[in-house]
Amino acid sequence: MAFSHCFSLFFPLLVIILLTNPPLSEAQDPQDLIDEVCRQMEDYGFCNRVFHENMKSPSIDYVGLTAIAMDQTITNATRTYEYIMDLLQNTTDQSLRNVLVACENAFGIVKSSFGAALQSFNRKDYDDMLKLEQVAPRAQASCETSFTAPPSPPNPLVERNREMRILITMAIVSGKAILKR
Repeated sequence: MAFSHCFSLFFPLLVIILLTNPPLSEAQDPQDLIDEVCRQMEDYGFCNRVFHENMKSPSIDYVGLTAIAMDQTITNATRTYEYIMDLLQNTTDQSLRNVLVACENAFGIVKSSFGAALQSFNRKDYDDMLKLEQVAPRAQASCETSFTAPPSPPNPLVERNREMRILITMAIVSGKAILKR
């Protein structure tokens, strides 16, 4: 009798506690995670679009966001590298050729550093992944700055460099968030 009386007093309290405090294992809203990463980017819309266009399920965590960012970085770097190779084959302007060779080297570094970082990611060695990714921003920036040195030819890579810069940053920011959790 005492048990049922005690149960009837505490059961409503237990229900209220459980309803107002979700389990600790419950995942955060994916948009909150995306916002946390994308608000640190120079173009929130681009970042948000990349994540949403590449999410395979409606629930995702920082590991999933990092996978998307790394995959898109590697894809973008590979396409840009191939585009640079095409430009090199089709240009006769020596000053543009010199800059494109610098960009070819820069995007080769981005591709190889993210390729190695992906291997670390797959092993769940996120510290090593981040170390390997850290060389990419400087390499990518070297391509951009090559176009500013005289004689500065027109830059056919402006948008590709901008997107690459954001993708690299997305991968690093989301990767760092894995370690914070």
